[in-house]
Amino acid sequence: MNLREGTRRLALLLGVLGALVGGIASCVELRATLEQRADHNEFEQLANSEVVQQERRTLQAETHSQTGSVPDWVFMGTAVNNGQIKTIYWREGWEVGAIDTLEGKSLSRGTVAPSAWLYPLFALFPFLGFFIPWGAIRAIGWVGAGFSQPSH
Repeated sequence: MNLREGTRRLALLLGVLGALVGGIASCVELRATLEQRADHNEFEQLANSEVVQQERRTLQAETHSQTGSVPDWVFMGTAVNNGQIKTIYWREGWEVGAIDTLEGKSLSRGTVAPSAWLYPLFALFPFLGFFIPWGAIRAIGWVGAGFSQPSH
C-alpha cells in the first residue's frame, strides 16, 4: 500500500468523522442557545406583564402603609398564582429578580440573551470538525513521507 494514498484516505475518513461530530456539537449548542433566548424572552415578557405591575403596586402600597419603610430584600418572594406566574422574587427597588411559572419553570434576570455572533459560529463547527483532523493527518503524513523517501 502506498503511504501517500493511505494518508489521504485516513485524512478523509477522520475529516468526515470530525464533520459529523462538529455537526452534532453544532445542533446541541444551537438548541441550548435557542432555549436560552426563549427563557430570556419569556422572563422579560412576564416581568413586564400587567400581573407583575399590579403586584408591584399592591406590595408597594402595603409596605408603605404598614411600616413606612422598605422591606428586607433577602429572598423577598410573593405568591401570585395568576396568569402564567406562580411566584415573583423581588430585588431591591421592586425589580423582578426571578419568576417561578405555573408550568414549573424558574426564570431569572440572570438569563441573558445570547449574542447574535454565536449563530454563524455554530455553522462553522462541521467545517472545523472536518478540516482540523484532515489537516493534522495530512501534516503528519507529509512529515512522515519526508523520513521514508530515499535520499539522493
